[in-house]
Amino acid sequence: MLLVALGGPVFLAAGLAWRHPVHVDEAVARFRRAGPAAARPVEGLPEPGVYRYATTGGERVSFLDHRRRYSPVTTRLVTSRGCGVREEQLFLRQHVEYYDRCAERLVSYGTDIAYWWTHGTQDFVCDGGVFDGTRLAVGERSEWECGDEDTRARQVVERLADDTVEVDGERLPARRTRWITYFTGATRGTATVDDWFDPVTGLVLREERNIGLRVGSPFVGQLSYIDVSGYRLLSTVPLT
Repeated sequence: MLLVALGGPVFLAAGLAWRHPVHVDEAVARFRRAGPAAARPVEGLPEPGVYRYATTGGERVSFLDHRRRYSPVTTRLVTSRGCGVREEQLFLRQHVEYYDRCAERLVSYGTDIAYWWTHGTQDFVCDGGVFDGTRLAVGERSEWECGDEDTRARQVVERLADDTVEVDGERLPARRTRWITYFTGATRGTATVDDWFDPVTGLVLREERNIGLRVGSPFVGQLSYIDVSGYRLLSTVPLT
């Protein structure tokens, strides 16, 4: 067993320091490697490229009460994919999320979160839903289902208000939504995410997250996972 081979105390101590930011130039290089097809604009969706976000907060797991802060600046990598775009939020090398969008629909999404050299991945396929609040009036909601092989995710998105967000010294119009996900199965709990979307492109201008889950780990069994964080766009012009 890996824990025995490395020595328990050494393994755990090293794991507590296992945190690697994704630098902006690394994200740009990743975008360029995707090739010209990935840079193709898709009408009504964010322009492909790398977006930078001022980021606060982080995540915690109950095992050893381990807390890990996100990078002060995180990146969101947008590439053309299928009928729309894939958006990858790069909090750390050990925490990456992706969202596949086709017009206003969320086609699929997933996460890769790693602690102590053990990756936990989820890949959800969705049956539709108005992900960014497009065509919803203030106070209206959209509900749909997503799932993978062992977890179901019931999605509820409500359009809360027409708002503004300051980006690079300018107040921009924003469509504010609240996305609540109810997880059942191997992963249990609730994720509440407030988003401020650009009303034309659907680009995320700001996000506030409050996530509390019970998840299974092959290393330590059941544990609690909490994410309390926020990020705000630094520029509407992507790096390419």
